[in-house]
Amino acid sequence: MTMTKDQAIEQIVGQLSGPTSLDEFSERVLALWPSKAKNAAATIRQALRYDHAGRALVFLDARTVIPTGIALRGVQFRIPLSRQEVKQGLLFLSPNFSCFVPDDVPAEAVQLLDAGGRPISTRVLSLKQTHKTALGPQAVELHAFDLRRWYKKNKARRDDSLLVTVLDWEARRFQLAHKAARQRKRRRAEIEHRNQELAALLFDVLEAARDEQVWGVEAVLTAHARLSEPAAYPGDHWMQVIDRDERMRWDGSTLHYADSFSIFEQIAMKVRGQQGVQQVPVSPDEARQVYRFKAALKHRKGLWRRIELQGQHTLADFDAELRNAFKHDRIDHLGAFWKLVRRGQTRRFREIDLGNVNPFREGEAAGRSIAGLGLEPGEQLKYIYDLGDRIEHRITLEAVQEPQEGVDYPRLVDQNKPRYRYCHHCKEQERKTVAIWICIECSNDEQAEVLVCKDCLDAHHMEHYADEMIY
Repeated sequence: MTMTKDQAIEQIVGQLSGPTSLDEFSERVLALWPSKAKNAAATIRQALRYDHAGRALVFLDARTVIPTGIALRGVQFRIPLSRQEVKQGLLFLSPNFSCFVPDDVPAEAVQLLDAGGRPISTRVLSLKQTHKTALGPQAVELHAFDLRRWYKKNKARRDDSLLVTVLDWEARRFQLAHKAARQRKRRRAEIEHRNQELAALLFDVLEAARDEQVWGVEAVLTAHARLSEPAAYPGDHWMQVIDRDERMRWDGSTLHYADSFSIFEQIAMKVRGQQGVQQVPVSPDEARQVYRFKAALKHRKGLWRRIELQGQHTLADFDAELRNAFKHDRIDHLGAFWKLVRRGQTRRFREIDLGNVNPFREGEAAGRSIAGLGLEPGEQLKYIYDLGDRIEHRITLEAVQEPQEGVDYPRLVDQNKPRYRYCHHCKEQERKTVAIWICIECSNDEQAEVLVCKDCLDAHHMEHYADEMIY
């Protein structure tokens, strides 16, 4: 029977005893699964990143993998004990062991041992709880370990912690150690240091992800495997670390950027009249400062305009200036803005939707102030005119400076040197007249651009649909 690519990958993972380079791993897989693909090694690398990371293996860095079971051996994490857990003698499987125990693993398969390595006598209970969701109250079945005797023996109290050591990730074997709240207070600085390191690693995984989100299992296991001292005294539970970090958030299954919202979340926020991205507070000084932007057509970078606005001006003002500067229709079509944020040290950007603006200065983005966008020189916006034809512009903030006396803002201050093109009708008569319009109907008929001046437009194309040229 022919071995599949995934079977070959799983077999090699089972043979590894430590970190291995991607190149070596790919060679070993291809020895079991010969491929005629032009770049077979790239196919293997892609499968590892998108199908196996966070499951069979983790990436220690961009070029090195290690089996998950080996990477997590000895890793410690902290579980905070809630009032309900201590009062009822329970330890909930979720969220305490989330990501460390896959959802498809039954609670009965998890083994808990005490500090001496002895099995803890327990049984699994099923409880139903009602949780608030976007669709209303929902009954959820939760599984918990009955640890009443063990809690009593260790004198567990509310706000105490359990330090959990991964003994065998594949066998779901974990060691528990009880820590009183006062012990945590004594090591507060050490815990905060661990929290900062874990937060940075989680965010690094998110920044390196293909999309603007990453599966929680992949992010959490990778981050714990990359800790400088995975087996050292741990910081707080990873969910608490994410909850306190303003850059990212957890939705129950994936790790997102804090300012990234799903389409369903966006719809719900619009219904509630909420904005996904909040404005940065603006001081009077920031409101009067002048923001100098360079805007260029994405697919014609040589066609650009330099525009200055004050911090108090809005995206509705900016939309109007862009329509004027690039000769877009001033009474039709929507304009829309996005803030572009570079992802780590890569050349990729994520797009934060700021909303749209209609020609009547209305829309989600209309009232957003320029200063309230929180831009720094060098940062970029994306602007699209006409969400049907999607004429895209890239806008870079070049400088923030003091206003000049006696100058009215907003204003157009500079533009590219025009490279004029000439009227086809005039050219036939050996006259050189700058073309002002492109006749769309004739261009479609002739399968070539038909450029005309104002006089020739009136004389030969009066009934045709034409667009004004941009130089």
